[in-house]
Amino acid sequence: MLSILFLFSIFHISLSDIWYSKSQCTQKEYANHMDINCNSNEFILIGWSHYGTKKLVHRINSSSSSSICEPSETDCIMDYTHKIAELCNGVSKCEVILTQQFIHKCSDEATYLFISYQCIQNSTIIDICSQRSITSLNGINLISPMFPNEYPNNINCTCSIESKKKSNIIIDVESLSFNLQDNDNLLSFSGTIPFGASLLTVKNQLNLKFQTDETLSQSGFWIRLYGYEQCYDDEYVLGSKCIKIFSKKQTWKLAKDKCLSMNSNLIRLHDIIQERKLAYFILTNNEQQSTSFWISNEKENYDSKKQKKRSLSV
Repeated sequence: MLSILFLFSIFHISLSDIWYSKSQCTQKEYANHMDINCNSNEFILIGWSHYGTKKLVHRINSSSSSSICEPSETDCIMDYTHKIAELCNGVSKCEVILTQQFIHKCSDEATYLFISYQCIQNSTIIDICSQRSITSLNGINLISPMFPNEYPNNINCTCSIESKKKSNIIIDVESLSFNLQDNDNLLSFSGTIPFGASLLTVKNQLNLKFQTDETLSQSGFWIRLYGYEQCYDDEYVLGSKCIKIFSKKQTWKLAKDKCLSMNSNLIRLHDIIQERKLAYFILTNNEQQSTSFWISNEKENYDSKKQKKRSLSV
């Protein structure tokens, strides 16, 4: 059983490092909606959202009524990312209607809704059917035609993507929003794929083919591609990072020293997409076993049997 994951980064290119967040109470005395706004030349990308409630002891100890509307680590929460993403991804302004939510696992009503999001420049987003070839890999956003609206029927288009360096390059394709009808496909992918999941990694060049039939359609896809130098043979690819796994337990200090001796570092996670990619990787690459791992100066636990991601913030 793999007990400890040591992770180190090669490099990461981000189109936008800024994550914004909003939180609002859901009780009747507060406004019944929350507005998520980017500039008119930007798309909203939802990274995380949840309804949450405070434990009784924390409500009693709260210094102000507004604090019950702000998230904290001890809250009991219900993931609501998929619903908010369906509503807001791919538009510049989004009104979220707040509803009273009873969270069954908390045996209590939610007291607030929390949303974290990015604003992505429209100029970095390309319709997959609008260009036959792309040679830049400094972080490409590809969307299906008319995203986030339903894509047209009877589409058959191919976009060729390659790096200017031509060799020793890995292209990583990650899902930001993915919802296709079962008979429609991007390469071999259809249906719904989780946010942050790596769809595939290939070397040097990728031909992305998008096909739809004449029946019903969905909102389509928003994927992000990165190009980065290839990992060594004994490393795993995780987005734009290479990770190395050791089977023996280590203290944080020994783990840090071992990474430094290899001219690497324990990973630091700077945004929500990286967190979700790491959680998805552990869930799908650890043979359904509980795993402990070190991140920067924090030890985190991930129980893949429960399929639950704990906080990875550092």
